[in-house]
Amino acid sequence: MAPSTKADQAYLSLRRAIVVGQIPGDEALDEVALMQQLGTGRTPIREALKRLALEQFIVWPPRRTPYVRDLSVKDLHRLYESRMQLELPAARLAATRATDQQLREVQRLGDEVRRTARAGDVYANIEADHALHIAITRGADNRFLTEAVDRLNCGSLRLWYVAHQRVGLHDVADTHQQIIDALLTRDPQVAEQAVRDHILLSLRRQLSLNADGFATVDDYAIEARDSVG
Repeated sequence: MAPSTKADQAYLSLRRAIVVGQIPGDEALDEVALMQQLGTGRTPIREALKRLALEQFIVWPPRRTPYVRDLSVKDLHRLYESRMQLELPAARLAATRATDQQLREVQRLGDEVRRTARAGDVYANIEADHALHIAITRGADNRFLTEAVDRLNCGSLRLWYVAHQRVGLHDVADTHQQIIDALLTRDPQVAEQAVRDHILLSLRRQLSLNADGFATVDDYAIEARDSVG
């Protein structure tokens, strides 16, 4: 998304800085320092911070300085548990409810995921990845589900960035295309399974970066399967 206002520009700059780790978890976000850093006024900074708080990139307690939301090992577990609870039924619904225009947009974003992976542009790839997951969920025709997945996956972007930086982008586009192909054939069961496999692959990549992981992939797969039916 190209910035159209100073607030948009500040938001996009801060979002990227948080995702790529230039601003680490738990770091305070001082408005005056950000004004100097980004060369803009207090109002655009404040609007950007409000948007980042809404998307759960940052925490902004009442009458206190906002700070970047951090992720613990327990958070990682709950994050993937929640993805299973939300994205599997969303894919199942999208397979039967998505319009032809929505499916064309899903494929366009899948192509963008492939293009950015080939280019080795990790940040552009995860943003395209995020947009693709939202587009899939929009096909479910349930705005509450779409909003929930959007907010949830905002919390995933830092994890995706680190994993792609360290493990690589070689299989990212293909696993997304499997989901897209299932949606195009309008097969709810295959779409659900493709999303399940995709999320478990993402989890496996995270576990490969955390030797003291919270569980094995097989343990988590069994738990997730039981929890979502």
